[in-house]
Amino acid sequence: MAGEANLVCITRIAGADLSAKQYTAVKQNSSGQVVAAGAGEKALGILQNKPTSGQAATVAVGGVSKWIAGGVVAPDAEVAADADGKAKTAVANTTDTQVGAAADPLLGSYILGRNLTAANSVQNQVIEVLLTHTGASPGTVS
Repeated sequence: MAGEANLVCITRIAGADLSAKQYTAVKQNSSGQVVAAGAGEKALGILQNKPTSGQAATVAVGGVSKWIAGGVVAPDAEVAADADGKAKTAVANTTDTQVGAAADPLLGSYILGRNLTAANSVQNQVIEVLLTHTGASPGTVS
């Protein structure tokens, strides 16, 4: 059973109806409000309550939080948000060298945490995640 420990939470105003998004990843929009995070986006944290638009949203930004899995996530895997804000195994970053620019874009996931659940997850299972805000994962360790 997934649990939570030593949560560090902040409160922001919900910029949309998030009443069906408890235990999914959220991000902060340009107005400073909390909205659902999409696939691989830089997430602020995990939503802990069920606010509607304009209500206070409680967001876990540190500690061990519950997070709904979007599919199979292995134990100890680095995790990121999928298109629905659910946990997925993070994608290692690569550089898009087809652009040919001096600063080719980095493609991959924003790693929000590490799965602490002891067994592989299944879709919509609530898992335990240590929130680390690691950011980009290197494609090749160097």
